[in-house]
Amino acid sequence: MKKKSNIQFAKDIIQREISALNRTIKRIDARFEKACEVLNQTSGKVVTIGLGKSGYIAMKMAATLSSTGTSAVFIHATEALHGDMGAINKNDTAIIYSNSGETQEIIKLLPLLKILKCSIISITGNQSSSLAKYSNISLDASVTREACPNNLAPSSSVVCALAISDALALTVSSQKNFSMKDFAKTHPEGSLGKRLLKTVQDIMITKNIPLVDIDTNFESLMKITTKSNLGIAVILNNKKHLVGVISDGDIKRIMQKYKDIESIKVKSVMTKKPLKIKSDVLAAEALSVLEKNNISALPVVDKLNVKGIVTLQEIIKSLN
Repeated sequence: MKKKSNIQFAKDIIQREISALNRTIKRIDARFEKACEVLNQTSGKVVTIGLGKSGYIAMKMAATLSSTGTSAVFIHATEALHGDMGAINKNDTAIIYSNSGETQEIIKLLPLLKILKCSIISITGNQSSSLAKYSNISLDASVTREACPNNLAPSSSVVCALAISDALALTVSSQKNFSMKDFAKTHPEGSLGKRLLKTVQDIMITKNIPLVDIDTNFESLMKITTKSNLGIAVILNNKKHLVGVISDGDIKRIMQKYKDIESIKVKSVMTKKPLKIKSDVLAAEALSVLEKNNISALPVVDKLNVKGIVTLQEIIKSLN
């Protein structure tokens, strides 16, 4: 029998894990919904507990929760039996990982958690196990077999437990309306944090802004906007306050609508009460506003005074 190539062998492993995940998806049910409710109602912190490979998943879950708006810590099951139980309080919720559901260190912890009146959510591959029965909610991470050809090395079971964990953490985060701004606060360093923490002030254009007086005629406005190439003209009143905008798209529509543009005043065709943004808003939020309203530029205004213009092009450049 011809031996499989390394590439085909790898593809088979991944396909087995995909198949296991597809079966896991079908088991996301009312228990998952209840687990989300428990986490949202937790007044203390979330404590993730595991041992071995399950411990690594528990550790990752604590990190994901912490970075997406839910206070969480990881405690190694063995260390919990030797003093770290002191870090767990009655208002906490425990998420416990064990594929077999019979790991002795885990089983020994359960009565202690019950004494503390902690809610217990388990993620286990054995719904008939002691852990599943002792839990308030048990999420099913069972697999028919591991992706490992010998059905020994934890592989499919690890992937499924990890996927359930991510789904749980991110669903709870979504329910809390955890925003891009919140995410930036939990990731202040590194390239990701630096990109997310950029504000409109960091990237707005302040030179050669097309500022146009409200009494200017349309033909003069066209000459001004041609020089700036920013896609928008900012209309000001006699106090130099923002009162309107005219975009490149507006200019095209106006030229198609009117034959005599010489007699047109800017104030009669401008967009009144235009969208605007403050300089201290995160660049990522500005991007969301632009995309939601299908526009390419926004005037940056602080206390009615125009400070600059932020464009879609500059935001995308800054976030890459």
